[in-house]
Amino acid sequence: MKQLLFLSLVVLTFTSCKYSYKDETINVNNQFTMTVPDYLKKCDDLKPGADFQYCNRYRSTYVVVFSEKKDKDFQAFYNEQVGAIKKFVEKPMVNDSVAITIPGAKGVHTELAGKMNGEMIYYSVLTLETKDKYYQECIWTRGEDRKLKYGKDLEKILLSFKLIQP
Repeated sequence: MKQLLFLSLVVLTFTSCKYSYKDETINVNNQFTMTVPDYLKKCDDLKPGADFQYCNRYRSTYVVVFSEKKDKDFQAFYNEQVGAIKKFVEKPMVNDSVAITIPGAKGVHTELAGKMNGEMIYYSVLTLETKDKYYQECIWTRGEDRKLKYGKDLEKILLSFKLIQP
């Protein structure tokens, strides 16, 4: 009887932890949309004042989007934002930077990596310029195993950014 009860609890625990892997499109203040898998949940402690914050602490995956009025040129904004990330990690490495154009915006997609507390952190950053705002989307995970396991999901999220009024 005890074995049956234990087995039932184990099965119940494992089945309750599964995700449907359905994507959900989130409208953010009628400015833009983002599409995230159901394993990411809204949170509010990643970057104070950010427009969009979703995470899964168990999977160590995080997504933040924030916007700022244009009050400097794009290169200055980009350098400032990427520089801030570089300050958080030891031996920061920029792995790749590519120009990106979406309806209503243009920008740069940059991948960075560095160590924090002895563990590798992998960032994928999309910095965009519209006619009156800058947007920065920052997605990160820790550990190479998570980067390999969730990398395609994170890239899909990053590229799901769409302006509502391009």
